[in-house]
Amino acid sequence: MSFGDNTISPLQIPDAREAAHEASKAQRDVENQIRDASRSLAEAERQYRLKLTLRIMHLHAQDGVAWTACSEIARGEKEVADLRYKRDVAKGVLEAAQQQAFRRGADRRDLDTLLNWSMKRDLRVDTPPVEWPQPEGAGVPAGVDPRTGELRSAA
Repeated sequence: MSFGDNTISPLQIPDAREAAHEASKAQRDVENQIRDASRSLAEAERQYRLKLTLRIMHLHAQDGVAWTACSEIARGEKEVADLRYKRDVAKGVLEAAQQQAFRRGADRRDLDTLLNWSMKRDLRVDTPPVEWPQPEGAGVPAGVDPRTGELRSAA
């Protein structure tokens, strides 16, 4: 059962447990993805900054380039630019994982709402047993099933 499988009827206890377990697992998975993406970003940032610093120092010390130009020249070199690209991609992966975590949290809140509705729906005491005859329209709006309180289909 996935999160979107049940949109009409109340969840039964086993289905509710399974859905809550799946939502919890999905949340843990995305938290692990964030942790991994954070490590990758930190490593990419470290490599980029180290290489950039070394190139700036090399350009000034050995090639005699003015300090004001060293930074721009170093950033334009292929190896430094490739490291910056890897860093930027790692940053994008982290941001995507954070957005996914937000969506997973919203999914869990939606599931919680469905579970609460299911519980209240199952525990209703004002619903008479099915075998009791119900007069049509006895205090119930048109189009509503008097036994369950649910809207009837137009068919």
